Amino acid sequence: MSADEVARLQNGNDPECKLAQKVFEQGHYAGRTRPTNTRQGTYATAPSGVMLASINSNDPKAMADMLRRALAKWNSLSQTERMLGADPGKQKGDVRRGEAQFPTDGLVLRVFSRDLPRTRSGQDWRNDAWNQDYAWFTRSETKSMLPAQIQAKQTIQIPEALVKRLAKFNFVDNVRGQTMAYTDQDVTLASLTTEVVKVSGGVATIRLYGETKAENQGSWSVAGYRDMDSPESRKRGMNLKLYGRAQFNIADSKFTQFEAVALGDRFGGTQYNGRHDDLESAPIGYALVLAGAKASERVAPSFFYAYRWPR
Repeated sequence: MSADEVARLQNGNDPECKLAQKVFEQGHYAGRTRPTNTRQGTYATAPSGVMLASINSNDPKAMADMLRRALAKWNSLSQTERMLGADPGKQKGDVRRGEAQFPTDGLVLRVFSRDLPRTRSGQDWRNDAWNQDYAWFTRSETKSMLPAQIQAKQTIQIPEALVKRLAKFNFVDNVRGQTMAYTDQDVTLASLTTEVVKVSGGVATIRLYGETKAENQGSWSVAGYRDMDSPESRKRGMNLKLYGRAQFNIADSKFTQFEAVALGDRFGGTQYNGRHDDLESAPIGYALVLAGAKASERVAPSFFYAYRWPR
C-alpha cells in the first residue's frame, strides 16, 4: 500500500508515471476529461499493471467491497499475468521523484495550517480542518540563515528568496483543500530575521521574527465543479506575522530545534480549497517544526517542482 501525488503520476513521462497511467486508464476515471482529467482515487493493481479494482471514495464499506473484488481478480490471474516481463529495477535511474533531492544535510520543516478561532464558526468538518506540507532548504541555504560569526546579539536577515519560498508555497490557504501557489510578483513582503540570543556548548539559541504579505488577482472559480465554467474576477491574499525560536549546532551547521508560527489573516478562495462561502478576511495560522526521520516525512513539498533545484 502506498500513497502518492496523482498530478505527477498522471502527467509525467518517466517509467513510474507511464506504469501508473496504464493503471489509471483501466480504472474508474478512464478517459475522463470533464469536469476535470483527474485520476484521483484508490487503485489495486498487479505488479504487471493489470487492473484489479479501483474506486474514488472514503466510504469504508465501499473500500472494503473494492478490495474484495481486487482479491478475487488477483486470484484469477496466472503468474505471467501478475508480473512484469522485465525487471523494472533497470529503469530506476530514469524515475524522477522529488524525494530523490531530499536535503539530508539541510533544513526540512513540517508545516501545519489551520483556521484560528473567530466569531463565525461552522458546524461541519470544516470548523476543525487542518492540513500539512513540507518546506526544504539545502545545507548552503540553511547556513545563510545565520550570521557568518555566530555570537550573542548578532542578527541577520534571512535571504528574501528563502522567505519567499515559504510565502509562495507554504503560506497558502490549503486548510480545507487544494489551492494554488503564489508567484514572486504576488509576494509584496518577505522578511524574516534571526537573532542569536546566546551561544552555549557549541549550540546557538535563536529568535526569529518577520512578516510576509501576498496578494493575487485574476479570474478563476471558487466552488469546485459548480462554477468551473463561469470564472469571475477575484482576489486572494495572505498577511502574516512570524515568530519563532530555534537551536543551531554550529559545528554541524544544522538546526537541532525549530519552532515557529505564522499568524494573520487570509481572504479570498480558489477552485478547490473550500472557501466558496467564506471569502472574507479571517484569521489563519501556520506552525513550522523540524520534520522527523520517518520515511513518510521525506515527502517532497507540494510545490517542489517550482523550487527549480538542479537535478
